[in-house]
Amino acid sequence: MKIRELYRLPPDKQRDLNYLIRLEWWNLAFRISIVSILALVLGNSQAMKVAWLEDMLSLIPPIAFLLAVRFRKRPPNQTYPYGYQRATIIAFLCTATALSAMGLFLLGDSLLKLVQQEHPSIGAITLFGETIWMGWLMVGVLIYSVIPPVIIGHLQTKAAAKVHEKTVFADGKRSKADWMTGLAAIVGVLGVGAGFWWADAVAAAIIALDVTKDGITNLKEAIGDLLDRRPHFTSQDKPEHLEEALEAELCAMPWVAAASVRLREEGPIFSGEAFVTPHSNDDLARHLKQASRHLNNYDWRIYEVVVTAWPNEEHSLSPANANPT
Repeated sequence: MKIRELYRLPPDKQRDLNYLIRLEWWNLAFRISIVSILALVLGNSQAMKVAWLEDMLSLIPPIAFLLAVRFRKRPPNQTYPYGYQRATIIAFLCTATALSAMGLFLLGDSLLKLVQQEHPSIGAITLFGETIWMGWLMVGVLIYSVIPPVIIGHLQTKAAAKVHEKTVFADGKRSKADWMTGLAAIVGVLGVGAGFWWADAVAAAIIALDVTKDGITNLKEAIGDLLDRRPHFTSQDKPEHLEEALEAELCAMPWVAAASVRLREEGPIFSGEAFVTPHSNDDLARHLKQASRHLNNYDWRIYEVVVTAWPNEEHSLSPANANPT
């Protein structure tokens, strides 16, 4: 059995990945602090409960990423000859599934409370001998819950794009938009204080809808990767079009008459096959080996491209059909 060699990042990309790992540990620490503080001031507010559950869910992406990065370092073996690179996609899928399921549940729960016209009450608390409306504490905690994720989210998207880590990139995009859900929760709390009972349930529904949207979007992306969809770069919605670049590289070789390439994503890296029609079979084995080495060194994200020769007389690839992908 042919077992792959262990994939190793270039030194500069390894430094970028190490920075991203450190950033995710900081992200996890801040998220835990936010969840802990929010739990102390939940009260009877539906918006606060949904915001707290959303922050609980936000613990999943950094935990999933940190576990996946550690797991995929394992070298390929007889049982898993292709290696463990898809561990990141599995983490991405788990995160998206959790977001989608919990978002739908919270949305339904919030709408039910709105239909039932539940009137939440926000009481008071005594601190240092002073009686304070609990809503002000809620607002203060919500403001804190927004600031770290927005800052870290901005750093996450930039760092994740450098090493093609979709789990972190998607989490960073969601974190950057956390100010909107935090603002919705603040409006809901203040609305209850002003006598608008429905403001709390409406704010909770808005937050739940945002969670659901993020989950479904990420779920679609993760399923696409598992189904070997054409590679999509981290920050783009359209295909990477790396296949065309590799085909051009092959066709520029003097011994190649035509070429076609197909690629798939395996976590942060790409793998696939290249089919070439040679002008002749002279020294073909050496040419194929050199072509494979050239393609595998073309881009740091390419893990393995297997180059295969197609018979010249029967299966020649013309420019019209040179891209089956």
